[in-house]
Amino acid sequence: MAPHGAWKRTEFFLNHEALQQVIRVDQRQITRSLSGRTSDVTDMDKRAIRVDIPDIVSVSACADLTLPRGAGLCIDTTSGPVFLVADSWESLDGWLDAIRLVYTIYARGKTDILAGIITG
Repeated sequence: MAPHGAWKRTEFFLNHEALQQVIRVDQRQITRSLSGRTSDVTDMDKRAIRVDIPDIVSVSACADLTLPRGAGLCIDTTSGPVFLVADSWESLDGWLDAIRLVYTIYARGKTDILAGIITG
């Protein structure tokens, strides 16, 4: 749970492997720890949100008081739920359809075909 002010706008991409947060170079902030070491790109990549397709249990629209205002998305995974908020309800519908389609292709064992189309 996080206060609404802690939520940050970010972009995601979906492919045959995962739904993953886009980390842009200009968004990366190099921070200095108490030991004087700086966190680098690999630290940022480790904190990026990533939901692997095989880990998805269900995906649905949700309304929760802990979420900021907007179109809530809940991705229930084997590791617990991941909550996101889409720009609009129309955008949420598109994300739901896309995630469900990719998961269905994965569940039917056709991931290699989808990978070929995406990377083609």
